[in-house]
Amino acid sequence: MSTILLSIGSNTFAKTNIDKAKRMLTRLFPDIVFSQPILSEPDDEKYSFLFRNVLAKAETEWLPEEVIEKIKQTERAVGRSPRDKYLGKVIIDIDLIRYNDEILRPDDFQREYVQQLLLTLNTPPA
Repeated sequence: MSTILLSIGSNTFAKTNIDKAKRMLTRLFPDIVFSQPILSEPDDEKYSFLFRNVLAKAETEWLPEEVIEKIKQTERAVGRSPRDKYLGKVIIDIDLIRYNDEILRPDDFQREYVQQLLLTLNTPPA
């Protein structure tokens, strides 16, 4: 089994879209654990709304390419379309940022909100 870390974000009907993605991801990864949400400022001027972000950690037997294909299918099912980005809308964005100990998206992994959420995800509830 491999441990994966997913970054989930939205800036359009964010709570609804992230909740829908979480339900779908739970079907794919029954043991998935989600962080609390955090709001972050957009890092690109084409986006004018705050982002809601969540991290998720799960175990899988799938290879990274298979995980990426499943999360892309999930994005489409939630309602993501290619033209949304040009409009400054992110219906849902799910990225595989770590697979076991390999960081696949170093820039995303270093983002302040990811580092903050990692602390909450790796700390057992009191």
